[in-house]
Amino acid sequence: MTQEEEPGLIHSKIRSLVGKWLAVCCTGFVIYAMATLALQELQLLAVFLAFSLAVAFVHYPLNPEKPDFIPFVIVDLVLSALSFSFAVYIYLDYWEFIFRVGDPTDWDLFFGIVTLVLVFEATRRVVGWPLLIIAFCFLTYGFLGQYLPAPFSHKGYDLERIATTLFMSKNGMFGVPLSVMTNFIYLFIAFGAFFETCGGTAFFVDLASALFGRRRGGPAKVAVAVSGMMGTISGSAVANTVTTGALTIPLMKRIGFEPHVAGAVEAVASTGGQLMPPVMGAAAFIMAEYMGVAYLEVCKAALIPSILYFLAIYSVVHFYSLKIGIQSMPENEIPSVKMVFRDKWMFSVPLMVLIVILIYGYSPRIAVLYALLATVVMSFLRKESRMTPARIISAMAKTGYNCVMVASACATAGIVIGMVLLTGLSGKITALVITLSSGSLFLALPIVMIAALIFGMGLPTVVCYVLLAATVAPSLIDLGVLPMAAHLFIFYFGMLCMVTPPVSFAAYAAAAIANTDPMKTGWTAWRFALVGFLLPYMFVYNTSLLLMGSAVNIFLAFLTAVIGVICLGAAIIGYFLEPTNAVERSVLFAAALLLIKPGFITDITGFLCVLAIVLLQIKKRRNTH
Repeated sequence: MTQEEEPGLIHSKIRSLVGKWLAVCCTGFVIYAMATLALQELQLLAVFLAFSLAVAFVHYPLNPEKPDFIPFVIVDLVLSALSFSFAVYIYLDYWEFIFRVGDPTDWDLFFGIVTLVLVFEATRRVVGWPLLIIAFCFLTYGFLGQYLPAPFSHKGYDLERIATTLFMSKNGMFGVPLSVMTNFIYLFIAFGAFFETCGGTAFFVDLASALFGRRRGGPAKVAVAVSGMMGTISGSAVANTVTTGALTIPLMKRIGFEPHVAGAVEAVASTGGQLMPPVMGAAAFIMAEYMGVAYLEVCKAALIPSILYFLAIYSVVHFYSLKIGIQSMPENEIPSVKMVFRDKWMFSVPLMVLIVILIYGYSPRIAVLYALLATVVMSFLRKESRMTPARIISAMAKTGYNCVMVASACATAGIVIGMVLLTGLSGKITALVITLSSGSLFLALPIVMIAALIFGMGLPTVVCYVLLAATVAPSLIDLGVLPMAAHLFIFYFGMLCMVTPPVSFAAYAAAAIANTDPMKTGWTAWRFALVGFLLPYMFVYNTSLLLMGSAVNIFLAFLTAVIGVICLGAAIIGYFLEPTNAVERSVLFAAALLLIKPGFITDITGFLCVLAIVLLQIKKRRNTH
């Protein structure tokens, strides 16, 4: 080691050590607070935000190109320490603080501004400029909205009123997004980290390999299955991609998938993990809070759409494998289901604990705490999976790091929501959407879809959902869409931003693993996820797909939708029983749309289209063979 290298190494170790233990303490604090409920809500949120910001400033350097440059290290450590200032202020002065809401002191304004600046800087480092610019625009709108033309003008608000809203109320940085993050999402991310650390990911991969490895295009089907399973744990598109993709993408490439196709399959499947009950994505918890319904109701409504989504991806993979002649996984790499459960059955216990407790009506907080405990207890049944103190600390640190992005984004999203509520912007946007669509739901849905895709560029799904829930969801509800369908509609499109170019984080992560062109991977992923762009329209127009209505209607809606998404997969790839020509692909695409749209006439017409293609394909197969 040279003398020039040694200081940099020391600074790196300091940064790493401080960041690690801040993350560990953050996780320990949240688990303790959620298990004991010992703190008042605002105290809890302030301390949690302080820990999150502190981890962000240490883990994400001021200058990523010179992370060990001593002045930058000092700045990051000072900002990290400063992050606890507002938390200490609120914690020690809590009862006086909450009773002077609306009449802030100079110290309230000072710490409000400090908190706002810290949140903005952490967001810039962790999430990036897009969310920061959006939040700054909304904040500016709060100060200067009186200078805008009608209908977007308002009377204007001063620093005292805005500080009260953003720092001292539940309609700002300490609002619903951060509250849900602290009370639910953080614990589920911790569950995922503990589950992965003790070997649960390998259980999912082995189980999926045993079920689908012998089928054509086996590794791709394994990717679809394991990403859905992992989605039950992590609820994050990028996390799913990097976790399961490291195993499935090399397998897909090895048996003949082009690198960009392998990456696209993994990205689309991992993105869909956010739909999969019982955990779904982080946005689902906020959705339940917004609508005032039990979280299990959101899971129930999302069940059929999530099945249809994964069935569509499975169909795409299947038809693609048949088209280019990809075979199954090597036999010596496929375990038996019996062997998987014999050796690793204990990893299914935490999931069963989670599901059973949720079904019995307990809160997600209670369910995940017991599932987390079950994960640690069951890990001791195998020597190689035991959660030793070192592994527990590692999982706690991983949780803290994984939560920094969502925590920063939630605090910043709270600023946007605070400005929307303070200025009445939601009602103005609702009026605008209704005006642009002339009161037609048929025209309003594409407008909202485009807004979701634009909002979602460069933003995590949870942030995109929060922004849209506060701005455009009311317009759909005013046009007669059921609240559950309206919120799921914007949630889906916020999720699909992960595989929609030009900014498609999940596709970019998969491209990095597959060592291929990110844009090519992104556009391929978008094409494979096309059914995802139709699903929200399906359940808006036919709420039977959300398990609403009679059992007969639900069954018929599900049956026609299943056939429809399979036809869509065949149309996308250009293969059904045999390769399809342009006319056959067009008919399959038309059949998919007809079957997806509810109605007796459309269903019969769709079935006739499918029957015609089946007969043509059988005739073609006989002539070929």
